[in-house]
Amino acid sequence: MKKLKRLIPIYIIMVCCIVAFAGCGGGSYEGKDLVDKAKKLHTELEAAHITVSDKMSGDVLQEITYRFVGDVMQYMYVGRDLDTGEEYYEFNNGTELDTWHTGDTQWTAVAKGSEGYYNYSRAKRHYFADGELLLNDYAAAVRNAKIINEVGGIKRVLIQYDDAKIAQYEQMSGITDYSQEYWTDNIFNSNVIVDNGQCGSLFVTYSRDGKKYSYHIKIDSNDPAEPIERVEPPALAGNTENTQ
Repeated sequence: MKKLKRLIPIYIIMVCCIVAFAGCGGGSYEGKDLVDKAKKLHTELEAAHITVSDKMSGDVLQEITYRFVGDVMQYMYVGRDLDTGEEYYEFNNGTELDTWHTGDTQWTAVAKGSEGYYNYSRAKRHYFADGELLLNDYAAAVRNAKIINEVGGIKRVLIQYDDAKIAQYEQMSGITDYSQEYWTDNIFNSNVIVDNGQCGSLFVTYSRDGKKYSYHIKIDSNDPAEPIERVEPPALAGNTENTQ
């Protein structure tokens, strides 16, 4: 069985490394109620399309479209390393896992029940479908925060983190000026705004080794009745015999 070559851009590496950070002590700040609600609503999504882009260049680093069918998560994921040009594609329809990595001449297919197959569910969530992970606010390390009201009742929650508290964690060594910005969309009832709720955009910014990084995570709700289609890598375009 070929070993999967997952591409995980630095934003997700950081999120995965410091997810335990949220559990290391509590904390409260202005706007935390909005962020907590956004995390809850995100976890309740039945279907979504999410992109992680470099805010400065606009290049997409990660992209996923998913839906839940019963307890099973079906999804199409693409990850890109802009420095090397490598790409990783992963498609799961609930019964088969198809993967492709730059340099492969065809998809690798693994059927459910076979060695190497895995999937995600409501209980075992992909990090893009988990509000606690994707929208983690690291409350114990917040230095300051504020809410900004936008036109139409949309609210922004701006959070700046303390460099010294971030530096206590080995995985965050060298990280400074870490901040997050949440944009909460409105919930409508008969075209009347009744609440500020789901996070539609999340901006993550930080500095490391003298370089500034800035990412835009865009979250769109999808129709859960819409099937998830497998996206073909450009390198396999026109190849009709690309699944083994």
